[in-house]
Amino acid sequence: MTSHPLTIQAVAGARSPGVRTPLVVRSPNWLGDAVMALPAVRNLRHVLGPNPITVATPSKIADLWRACPWVNHVLELDKPRQLWATAATLRAGRFACAVLLPNSLRTAAEAKLAGIPQVVGYNRSMRGWLLNRAVPVPEYSPARSHQQYYYIDLVRAVGGWDKDDFPPLVPEGETATPADAAAEPVLALCPGAEYGPAKRWPVEYYAEVARALHEQRGARVEIFGAARDAEVAAELTRRIPFAHNRTGQTTLRELIVALYRARLVLCNDSGAMHLASALGTPTAAVFGSTEPARTGPLGPRTRIFRRHVPCSPCFLRECPLDFACMHGSPPAVVLPVCLDLWDRARGPAAG
Repeated sequence: MTSHPLTIQAVAGARSPGVRTPLVVRSPNWLGDAVMALPAVRNLRHVLGPNPITVATPSKIADLWRACPWVNHVLELDKPRQLWATAATLRAGRFACAVLLPNSLRTAAEAKLAGIPQVVGYNRSMRGWLLNRAVPVPEYSPARSHQQYYYIDLVRAVGGWDKDDFPPLVPEGETATPADAAAEPVLALCPGAEYGPAKRWPVEYYAEVARALHEQRGARVEIFGAARDAEVAAELTRRIPFAHNRTGQTTLRELIVALYRARLVLCNDSGAMHLASALGTPTAAVFGSTEPARTGPLGPRTRIFRRHVPCSPCFLRECPLDFACMHGSPPAVVLPVCLDLWDRARGPAAG
């Protein structure tokens, strides 16, 4: 570890033209975490001036970073489980500095094996000896408990800005504004959640809200999710046969475009929730076992439903009790807000 402060500005300013690209940011591995890291990466953009930012990311979420105008290059890590292959990919980029957003020992080893001169990350997972700047994990603060600040504090420690906002993302090649996109009467349902059933609002609740929006507002209902969500999506389709079930049929790029063009997204705490909110699409998100103060969506057009019960947040995969946290946000509570979001959707997005 270096004994003197390392700043991103110093790394960028010290490079020799044509020798090394200044900065690579190692993305989190999961979609929701990557969305929550967007403000931190934008804060780097503010201090790097014309110097390029490359994001190294698992291929499965590369299209998220392609939608970020403050990212110059996206480096896909198509063999993320192969240490030496990933290191070779990073070495070919000839980076002067790596900022590691994941906490893992592995990502630090990859950067070091790639020969990157300066490696920055949190001092966790017994990896401090691999880092040139091992940043202490910040102490807990209620005002900065959200996951986005964990990433912001890391880049702030090496000279990045300390801002927590960013403009809504726009899909690569998309020309429609969010207001134009909202002209399409699509209600996007995202009933899955990878972590487990405790994060899933009941299917019958989704069906009741979707049926009401279909009948009262002419909503065209589409269901989205990964292949692992096929069972819950099929059950939902049985209850609302007029819906178009696209679960497991979209690439991330196609999902980004679909959620951007939707008039309203109804979802659980999931990667799709974070994505829809970041795109500026009106989003209604139901929380149960998790804590929105820590992992809530960041976009300006989001409404969160959370029933405070003594056992929540439990962060369990399955509820061992009566699922009171989710049953405490019934359709009678969620539907009026969804109708309001639907009716307001044609206005300009904030940010």
